[in-house]
Amino acid sequence: MPKYYFKDDIVTTGVNFSEGKWLLNRIESSKNTEDRLTAIATDFFTKKTSNRFNTVYSAKILVPQKNNFPLTSDELKQIKIGSNYDYFIQIKSGKFQNELGSIDTTPSKFSNNLSNEASVQMIIYDLNTQQIIYSKSAYGISGNPDNNSRDVTFSKSSNDLTIGCLKKILKDLDEKSLQ
Repeated sequence: MPKYYFKDDIVTTGVNFSEGKWLLNRIESSKNTEDRLTAIATDFFTKKTSNRFNTVYSAKILVPQKNNFPLTSDELKQIKIGSNYDYFIQIKSGKFQNELGSIDTTPSKFSNNLSNEASVQMIIYDLNTQQIIYSKSAYGISGNPDNNSRDVTFSKSSNDLTIGCLKKILKDLDEKSLQ
């Protein structure tokens, strides 16, 4: 079974979804997961903010393609001027390790230290104050358990772990935030 955990929390409180306009930046991820991550995040934020949410794709707003992660104060000011939104969301997937297949038939005595890993980080900024109001990093790992005597093991791919990491962050954000 995959394991998901948080690491390096900067801000542990939630946000207030009841006000302001929200903008999701292009998600930094592999081509294999970018569309799925965008769909999951768009669905979540649309439900929370209704017609006050948009993505840089559909809003046709001038936002630099390559931004720092996290953004600098100057970049936040430029995004505020160029978009007239109140909140800006950055999502980035990071560490990928894909040593096991979804179904691995290698005998465990040869593959007991192999694993699939992925991480996702999300930062939400208040563009009016140029401050981070929510930041969370989630990590997912799936590996071949030690002392496994079976010759067939099942594990999640790093792409699936990436999706699970984002869902863990969104669940945390949902639990800590005002609707």
